[in-house]
Amino acid sequence: MMGGVERLLRPCLTVVSDRRYCVPADKEAENQSPAARAAIDGGDKLAGRRVVVDFSLLRRYGGCNFRDLGGHPSRARKHVRCGMVFRSAHLAEVPAESPIRSAGLRTVVTLQSRTEISILGPPHADVLREVRWEHIPIGDRWFRERAPISLIPGREHHAIIHDFRADWRTFFKILAERDVYPLLFHCSAGRDRTGMGAAMLLELLGVSRERIVADFLESNVVFPKMPLAAAQLDPVFELIDAAGGIEAFMREGIGLDRADLEAIRQDLLEDDRLEDATSADASENSDE
Repeated sequence: MMGGVERLLRPCLTVVSDRRYCVPADKEAENQSPAARAAIDGGDKLAGRRVVVDFSLLRRYGGCNFRDLGGHPSRARKHVRCGMVFRSAHLAEVPAESPIRSAGLRTVVTLQSRTEISILGPPHADVLREVRWEHIPIGDRWFRERAPISLIPGREHHAIIHDFRADWRTFFKILAERDVYPLLFHCSAGRDRTGMGAAMLLELLGVSRERIVADFLESNVVFPKMPLAAAQLDPVFELIDAAGGIEAFMREGIGLDRADLEAIRQDLLEDDRLEDATSADASENSDE
């Protein structure tokens, strides 16, 4: 059995009632089977201290929580390019009408653990057709039996970054490659590990923290019964600030080099040409 994985771990971790596995917990209230509710009410003393998820319900969110990270304004009169990098929940099942199918993806990066893949399944074959698939199993050690897990309430998202820096280095090294876009990255529910990847990426691209928080909280539209809070990002921003800012954090904390960071920015940022053109037209009109 997993040792001491208690309710304080939510929303990052939870336990399946019948298999005792941990998965990213995105829906406590929504994913309670009768057995799960009985466990939480005290029917099982061990399980009663844990959040329980029904994987059959989690499967229904395949392809959900999808959005384009493009369009955000950045510093120096630039903005994040649209149609280049996307985020979503798991892709084991993707509705026929999902925009994911028409996104023209070149790369899919899966952040789920091996255990989650074994239960929910890998990305659907239709999604991976002619697409490069990279699997970075963030959180694998959370699923190992008897692995010690100790997280401070309110700092779970900090741990997702701090405890898996090598995995995040792999993630951003992929983003720094040329010809990988359009790219989609995801975990099981597309909000915790995926949310941390999006937060670090948008910070690197010079997007305001107000907008980073808004993107993080947008997952609450899909998971309203177990909402994320803006305060959950505070320890993450503190981690970045303590390193001296995002540039220093990505280089010294994650292990990237200047060339990696520059490649990501070159591919994902573009000038505000429309704004420049509008300003130029306004100037010409005023001269006349």
